[in-house]
Amino acid sequence: MNIVYIANEKFAVHLGVSLYSLYERNRYEKDIRVFIISTGIGEDSLGKFKSIAKKFDRSIEIIELNDTSKYFDIGIQDSTFDISKMGRLLVGELLPKDVDRVLYLDCDIVILHSIKGLYNTELEENIIAAVEEPTVLERVRYEIRLDYEASYVNAGLLLIDLKKWRDNNLGERIISYSKSIWDKSLFGEQDAINGVLRWKTKKLPPKYNFFSNYKYFSYNTFVRVYGASLSYTKEDLKEAKRRPVVLHFAGDERPWIIGSFNPYKRAYDYFKEKTPFRDVPNETGKRLYMLVYHMMNIITVICPKIRKKISEYYIDKAYKKHSERK
Repeated sequence: MNIVYIANEKFAVHLGVSLYSLYERNRYEKDIRVFIISTGIGEDSLGKFKSIAKKFDRSIEIIELNDTSKYFDIGIQDSTFDISKMGRLLVGELLPKDVDRVLYLDCDIVILHSIKGLYNTELEENIIAAVEEPTVLERVRYEIRLDYEASYVNAGLLLIDLKKWRDNNLGERIISYSKSIWDKSLFGEQDAINGVLRWKTKKLPPKYNFFSNYKYFSYNTFVRVYGASLSYTKEDLKEAKRRPVVLHFAGDERPWIIGSFNPYKRAYDYFKEKTPFRDVPNETGKRLYMLVYHMMNIITVICPKIRKKISEYYIDKAYKKHSERK
């Protein structure tokens, strides 16, 4: 299995947690080849990653990405530009040519079970496989010119046919699309990936990239309130909540923030305690915000339409701020 992460020092702790979970829950896999594309990870953190790999008799390959000028022009490098996110578009250029399939993982992901089934997913004529993100609002889809019939997927986990990716020059095409929607896009490269690969994406069951805050959403909420047309069933969502294979701590209720009520916090703490990052303190100063955010999650269960209204308010606010900085 070929796995790739991209991170800077800010997310080093979480990458360490994810890396440990990957190795522990796939300890019987013969081959796990991990690439870490570093965009400013410190030597101490890199050493800790290597010690985690050594514990499981594995090795990791570090790829430094410092000069981005030949990939991204100054026109899109504004205050929101983050090479740690955009860098996933460069996997075709940065990974060795003998890698023809790779699983990209965000750093805020924890692996709870074997990912062999995920990695061996048959892509058929598709170039990537990903999990749908049903709470993405219609305005977001409209602004990035996404067809009504096309699903919007989360790019925090991408299974990539790297041969087809290279053959179709996907990195350059997605970067080009990103530039074309830069003044309308809130989610950067994720929006662009959806725009370019809308008809070349295989949909994965939600257990392979389960958002921890989706614990509070029902299948009917996704379909009736958010208007999502899903490839998976109500039973698939129940299975994902009960036994996620890949757990994604997306959203603001992060388990490493003191005061967080994240329902899957114990999984993150379990793996962190086993890593060389165990003594790194959790974030402070957000207890009140964590309480308010948790109340919003409770509201989601009771009256999901209110949750959607809240989301629409903040999305509209984000677009206003976005337009002001142009």
